[in-house]
Amino acid sequence: MSDRPDTFRPAPAAPPEGITVTWRRSLFGLGTAFCFAIAAIFIRAGLEDLPSPLLGVTVGMVVTAGVYGLILIFRGGRSRLGPVSRDIIFFQLAAAVLVGLSTWARWIALDMAPLAVVMALGRLNVPVVILLSPLLVGRQQERVTPRVWLGAVLIIIGSLILNFYA
Repeated sequence: MSDRPDTFRPAPAAPPEGITVTWRRSLFGLGTAFCFAIAAIFIRAGLEDLPSPLLGVTVGMVVTAGVYGLILIFRGGRSRLGPVSRDIIFFQLAAAVLVGLSTWARWIALDMAPLAVVMALGRLNVPVVILLSPLLVGRQQERVTPRVWLGAVLIIIGSLILNFYA
């Protein structure tokens, strides 16, 4: 192409909306899946001699809070603390209650059912997230495509197969 002004040049491609998924950006998600899976194995082994799953959850939450506290101490001045709106506080408190309840339910389920079944049924959260996230955080941040729904359907089918045939 020449540099003459009358020559047509296509406009540069606009960056895609939302978050671009790369392997590097997926590492924390993959780490989450790995840690979550390994933790379930340790939970199952630890429940063998505990009188109640609630005791296990309590110990786990106390240790987790301690680790997070240490992380905050070591991060020190790098944390950006500023004014926080009531909406944010509400959403964080609601999330904390739901995480607490789901963790407790997971520990009870791990005490009552095979690991594969509990973990597979736990993945049924994916369709709920796909359905609700665009409504709660906005369609610009959470784009739900037919490919995403296909993945959710495959997760549901896999969960049902593991649940009924494991």
